[in-house]
Amino acid sequence: MTIETTSPEKALADVRKEIDAIDDAVHDLLMKRTELVVEVAEAKAREASAAGEGSFIAFRPGREAEVLRRLAARHRGDLPLRVVFRLWREIIAAMTRIQGPFRVEVFGGGDDYALGYWDLARSYYGSSTPMELHGTARDMLRRLGHDRSAVGILPEPGSHAGGDWWVSLAINDQLGLRVVARLPFVEVGRDDDQMRAYVVTQADFEETGDDTSLLVLLTTENVSEGRAVALAKAAGFDSMRVDHAQMADGSATYASLLAVQGFVGTDDPRLAALSDDAVAAARVIGGYANPLHRETDGG
Repeated sequence: MTIETTSPEKALADVRKEIDAIDDAVHDLLMKRTELVVEVAEAKAREASAAGEGSFIAFRPGREAEVLRRLAARHRGDLPLRVVFRLWREIIAAMTRIQGPFRVEVFGGGDDYALGYWDLARSYYGSSTPMELHGTARDMLRRLGHDRSAVGILPEPGSHAGGDWWVSLAINDQLGLRVVARLPFVEVGRDDDQMRAYVVTQADFEETGDDTSLLVLLTTENVSEGRAVALAKAAGFDSMRVDHAQMADGSATYASLLAVQGFVGTDDPRLAALSDDAVAAARVIGGYANPLHRETDGG
């Protein structure tokens, strides 16, 4: 009677063949995904043409957040979640560029933070997406206002130098810009010093079911944080003030930026209830799908 045994070398070769088969399957699915994205792009182009628009905005920040949340919910095993996100962000960014022009403008004012914003942008928008560094937020907003295919990475308000850029979104509707995301999208541990940034573009702020909206109160006097939050609460908003600024001219000389729990559209009827002698206007400047928080990076 002959007993067949499997040598370690043969077992390892079999495992490698299985890995190769998985790689081929993943590659086949990526190529199929690309074909479907091309179909989506063609459908979007037809819709834009029918609406009399010369182009369409290819990226969907809300949809992208939903994809990452779904992956996080099903993730298991030793592969770090941040690695999974990085892989999918590369795929999403590449698919966006297949649909049409796409580029990233990055705030670089303040040498101590430029590299951090650049790294955030690369991690989220891909290793081969065209990117450019800018010394001022004003220059970035001007470019973004003239380019529907671009997104801008700007400092989190209330944090580092240049973080008062949000005032321009509130007082200049002609720019057509909105905050649509906050980076990074997954935060591991409790690192309060971690660099964060907002994504600004001409796309819409989309509701995802777990969101933070950004509301600006333009006032004629310097209202306190407590009063600003109380005014928002009276109108039905649960909020906290994340930044405030003084403006050089205009009927309203002060601005308070509030982070509001949940999705608030620009046509929300509660905005009309924000009435006070000091409040000249209330403006929604977008918001973001709330990032994921994990204590560890395992599955």
